Amino acid sequence: MAKENVNKTKKSHEDKNSGTSKDKKGVEKHQTSEKKEKTSSKIYKKPSIPIVKPSEEKVIYLTFDDGPSNRIEDLMNTLEKYKADATFFWLEPNIKRFSKEAKDAVKRGFSIGLHGVTHDAKKIYASSNSVVNEMDTANHTLKEITGKSTRLIRTPYGSYPYMTPQYKAAVDNAGFILWDWNVDSMDWKFRNGRYINEVIQQVENLESKNITPVILLHDRAETINSLPKLLKYFKKNGYTFKKIKQNIIPIQF
Repeated sequence: MAKENVNKTKKSHEDKNSGTSKDKKGVEKHQTSEKKEKTSSKIYKKPSIPIVKPSEEKVIYLTFDDGPSNRIEDLMNTLEKYKADATFFWLEPNIKRFSKEAKDAVKRGFSIGLHGVTHDAKKIYASSNSVVNEMDTANHTLKEITGKSTRLIRTPYGSYPYMTPQYKAAVDNAGFILWDWNVDSMDWKFRNGRYINEVIQQVENLESKNITPVILLHDRAETINSLPKLLKYFKKNGYTFKKIKQNIIPIQF
């Protein structure tokens, strides 16, 4: 009788250990699955579509940095009037300051990219981590306010010379897509309608080389006030306005 009780106790202990072992394996399997999910979530699809498809002609990309501003409603209304798609690269403090306008821009379907937080070369380019951190911060704010996040970024002053191969690798590994431009409107310098002739000359030069223009503009009053004249020129000369998407191979310096 004592032997039977011992055997029952032993079997009970073995069953208990067996259950623990199964539970442990289940937990390990779940942890492995979670680890795989976390790892796979960081694997981003690379842009693969050329900036212009062979079937397309005279496409142009308008991009506006430093917004949103107190004039962005005027900017969007002007763009829509001329049926011009565009891309905005925004600073994080301005997204907070003009949150209502930011939500409206997303609702209207404009393409949104990030321009960082400080716009201070000494701060954002202090290290590769500081570049990524500023873009992450801006993306978090964008998501919190508009419900949308983005992979598109443009670093302040352009990627040259600050964005070394190490820095570019860091933002790439973080899932961001870095964009520069090939037409500098110089609106940051002229601060008046003079930038229009500068843009037209550069665009015509690129057109002769069969290169698609990506134009750097800024979300500021002086640029917006003269923008209709530029848009009229493009419409008259048969250009189609496109917005930057996350699957397009970016232009970089």
